[in-house]
Amino acid sequence: MKKNTLLFSLLLVFTANMAFAQPEKDFKNFESGKCYAKCYTPTTYEKMNVPVTIKAASMRVEFTPAAFADGSEKILEKEGRKDYSPVAAKFEKASKKVLVKDSYKVIKVIPAKFEKVTEKQLVKEAYKVAKVIPATYKTETFQKEIKPGYTVYEKKPVPYTTVAEKIEVSPKSTKIVHKRSGNDCQSANPDDCIIVCKIDIPAQYKIIYKKVKGTCEDGWMLKGDDCVKTTKIEPVYKTYKKKVIDTPSKVVYTEVPEVYKTRTYLKLVEDARVEEQVIPAVYKDWEYDKLVADATATETVVPDKYTNRSFKTLASDASMKEIDVPAEIINVAKTKILELGRYSDEYREVKCELLDYNLLPINWGFNSSKLDKKAKKIIDDKLLPLLKAGHRIEIVSHTDSRGSDSYNMALSERRAKAVVNYLISKGISSEMLEAKGFGETMLKNNCSNGVPCTEEQHLQNRRTEFRILN
Repeated sequence: MKKNTLLFSLLLVFTANMAFAQPEKDFKNFESGKCYAKCYTPTTYEKMNVPVTIKAASMRVEFTPAAFADGSEKILEKEGRKDYSPVAAKFEKASKKVLVKDSYKVIKVIPAKFEKVTEKQLVKEAYKVAKVIPATYKTETFQKEIKPGYTVYEKKPVPYTTVAEKIEVSPKSTKIVHKRSGNDCQSANPDDCIIVCKIDIPAQYKIIYKKVKGTCEDGWMLKGDDCVKTTKIEPVYKTYKKKVIDTPSKVVYTEVPEVYKTRTYLKLVEDARVEEQVIPAVYKDWEYDKLVADATATETVVPDKYTNRSFKTLASDASMKEIDVPAEIINVAKTKILELGRYSDEYREVKCELLDYNLLPINWGFNSSKLDKKAKKIIDDKLLPLLKAGHRIEIVSHTDSRGSDSYNMALSERRAKAVVNYLISKGISSEMLEAKGFGETMLKNNCSNGVPCTEEQHLQNRRTEFRILN
């Protein structure tokens, strides 16, 4: 690297010597004892705002939860049935004449012969007895939906990663700096020992932080700026019990047979044979229960028994709405080179003393690098005309010996830069200016460290100077 730098410096020295060793025709109009310089046109720039997207356009989601409505219905708790009430058979008292003794003939000679006869006689007619067998029930279970299935959405913001991006705001450029080689110049003309250096001005960058959208976890889907998870909620059921008829009620009839009573009577076996006399039959009133209405059953219908149940119905399922989110864009100030700075081909006459350091009579306050109105007026009067004429100027600043060497070096640099910054604020390009601080290394008197001096003597050392570079 050192070899390359040395080679570049030698090349610039050679170029400078060639520039100052131009043919005499370029200097034929120069007058003896006068000084001339080429004017420098600084690089022209264009300020522009470049839109930079720091967050891409996306979308976000909004959810509307599922809505439910209250509902009710009747459900069967117990099935209806038929009940039966038995009605007994009805009887009424009845009577009839029954034969006690059959009629016969009496024979006076041979009386009739009788024999005792036994027979069954109806006492109560046959009937039916009704028996009601009630219905039997069994318990069954069944399920009813009390809350339907629905959808639940969850969301959380998608993670963003901040990524730094370096954006060029001022391109790389160069400037030409002339320096004297020092006191060891062997030429009678000091201009022969001027070194021309080409200095690279690096490009200027600005760090822009962009937000880069990340990804969602497994099971989540990306919706705009949100991670969305969909969960299906199953319906909720409730188990109910009901009694259903296992065997229906019924009526069983039992046949009750007729009731008979045994009686004995005399039955004619042989009639009289001689004298016949008819003896009428003898009857007797016999009372018995006569069936008027047979047994039956009264049927009563017991209706189904219901109970009310409350439940939820899905009025509207959960929904998701996508909302566009615009991109976030910021404007980054960027400088574009329109035309590189260059020296003109024409020489202009300048005062020779301006090529050496000249005092810029600014009275700096102790330990201060602030310009007051008077100092700014001095700068406007002395430096602005030269700069507007196209001359590049070097500003150097010095301090007195009070304070440490490092502090005074930094203070002198701040003072030189204060002048340069003020000129830049007046519209002068920074390429036209150079600022240097020498601290207390170039005192004008003997007021060095530890030497007592007056304020006026220190003021001589606390100075700012300028000279034309080109």
